[in-house]
Amino acid sequence: MNRCALALLLFTTLAWADEPQLRVQARLVPGDAVVVGEAVQLQVDVLTDSWFTRGASLPELSLAGTDVMPPNGEAEHLSQTIQGQTFSGLRYTYRITPTQAQAFSIAPLTVRATPAQASHELSGQTPALTFRASLPEGFSPGEPVLAASALRLSQSLTPSGGPFKVGDSLTRSVTLQADGTPGLALPAPPLASVAGLGAYPQTPQVSNLDDGRGGFNGGQRIDRVRYRIEREGDFELPAIRVKWWDSVNRKTRFSELPAVTFKATASSSYTPVFSIVDDLKQMGQPTRLRLPAFWLVGAAVLLLAVALYVNRGRLLHVLNAVRYWLRNRPPHQDYGLRPLNPRHEKDFQK
Repeated sequence: MNRCALALLLFTTLAWADEPQLRVQARLVPGDAVVVGEAVQLQVDVLTDSWFTRGASLPELSLAGTDVMPPNGEAEHLSQTIQGQTFSGLRYTYRITPTQAQAFSIAPLTVRATPAQASHELSGQTPALTFRASLPEGFSPGEPVLAASALRLSQSLTPSGGPFKVGDSLTRSVTLQADGTPGLALPAPPLASVAGLGAYPQTPQVSNLDDGRGGFNGGQRIDRVRYRIEREGDFELPAIRVKWWDSVNRKTRFSELPAVTFKATASSSYTPVFSIVDDLKQMGQPTRLRLPAFWLVGAAVLLLAVALYVNRGRLLHVLNAVRYWLRNRPPHQDYGLRPLNPRHEKDFQK
């Protein structure tokens, strides 16, 4: 009996000795001090002395005063030696973009994973971390901050050429691309209104840029405004200036787009006197000419008089023929009817 218990204890000890380890590490990159609008990376390393057959399970991170982009599901493979023992694992990255100047605290995150040869799911926690975000030089409190390692600004006008006429529509598109900054963190460029142009802003298109392999590169924002020309004249869509923080050279920069000028002419060189003509054209009906009723009666009488005068010879001949017939027509004769009953014919003779 004692031998069986000893063997079971030895087997259990060997089984626990063969159970793989799970280690979780975390760090902030580039450090614990950033500027507002500049992303800080929370890198979470999940390590084991065995190997992973599937990815780890990470919790959702929510931090007030920041925009958080969670890991995209793809992890970076890594290998590390700890106390002379080799560990392999996966690195997951949270991108945290502060929108306010203040200190932030990240509570420990619980990570779960099941390494190969593990009898059950293992878990580990990241250490608590803190960082502080401050306003970059040249920006005032409440002012939107765009921080990027590089920035590209472009515009287009559709249709690109003229001539333009009153009633025509054209669209101005402004594309903003920023390296190292998520699309949701990009501010809207200033698009001022112009007198004589009806402005109709479109829904912006916001997206992230990648390296073609799923890796994050930056953000993109496309803003469009459709303008309708309401009068003729010369117009100018004002220049656009974007203020941003260069996170590489640590300085404030400006990117600008030139103003767009064009001319609009009237839709037609001839303007009708009566507005009813324009109204009929807009209704898709032909223009009608309306005359008073007494004008129509007078015109009919005049036409009849002209016709009688032109055919006066024929009319005189017809009148003479009628008169001659009336004077020389044969005398009137009575025509009797035969009786229906011949036997009573004598009664009619009497």
